Amino acid sequence: MKALQKYLKKRKSAITFILEKQQESFTADTFHILRLEIKKLKALFDLINSCSKNFKQKKIVKPFNLIFSQAGKIRELQVEEALLEEHFGSDFVTQYRNDLKNILMEEFNNFFLITTPSFAEKLQKKHLKINVALRKVNKKKANLYMEKKRTEIEKLLHKKGLKNKQMHALRKSLKEYQYNQKSLNYIEKNNLPLKKNELPELLGEWHDYQKVIQHLKKARDSGETNPKESNQLEDVITTFTYKNQLLFNKINTTLTNMQ
Repeated sequence: MKALQKYLKKRKSAITFILEKQQESFTADTFHILRLEIKKLKALFDLINSCSKNFKQKKIVKPFNLIFSQAGKIRELQVEEALLEEHFGSDFVTQYRNDLKNILMEEFNNFFLITTPSFAEKLQKKHLKINVALRKVNKKKANLYMEKKRTEIEKLLHKKGLKNKQMHALRKSLKEYQYNQKSLNYIEKNNLPLKKNELPELLGEWHDYQKVIQHLKKARDSGETNPKESNQLEDVITTFTYKNQLLFNKINTTLTNMQ
C-alpha cells in the first residue's frame, strides 16, 4: 500500500534526522519525539505482523527497541526531575536529585554509545526489510486488523472499573489504533468515541506517575539515602501516589461517562 510506504518513509526520515543530531543539541523534547516516532513504527509492525505470516517482527523490532528502551530511561528520569520541581521546588531531597542528575548523565552517555554509525546502518537494513513486508499488506487485511483492534479497545472502554493491567493494555491499544489510523489515512472515519484527546492524555499522565513512583520506591528501598532524605522520599511517594490515584479514578470516571 502506497500510504503505508509513504508513512514508513516519514518515520525513517524523522528517526534518521534525530540520530544524526549533535549530542549537545539533544533535549528532553528530542528524546520524547524519538520515542514517539518509534512508537509509530512499532504500531506499524503490529499491523504488518497481522497481515503477513512471514514478517519476523521480533528480529525487525530489536534494534528499535534498544534505542527506544534507552531513550525511555532518559525520558523517565527527565519526567521525574520535572515532577519533583513542580510539586516540591528545588530545595527538597537535594542529595537524591543530585544522584538523579548523575544517573541521567550516565544514561545519556549510554545512549550515544549505542547510536554509532554501524548502528545507523543496521537500522537502514531493517527499513529495507520492512518496506518489502509492506508489499504484502492489502486494504482488506488492514481493515480486518483495524476492526479487530477497535473491538479490543471498545471492550476495554465498556468495562467498569479498569485495573492497572487493563489500563496499560488500553493505553497501548489506543496508541496502536490511532497511529495506524494515520498510517492508513483512516483519520476521518472509524473514530473511537473519545472526547478529543482527553483519555489518551490522562492515560499518559497516569503512566508517567506510575514509572516515577516505581523509581522512587526502588531508591527508598535501596538503603543508600540518608535518614532525612528517606523521610522526604516517603513524602514524595505519598504525594505522587495520591496524584496517581486521582488520575486513576478520573480515567475510570471518564470511561463511565462514555458508556
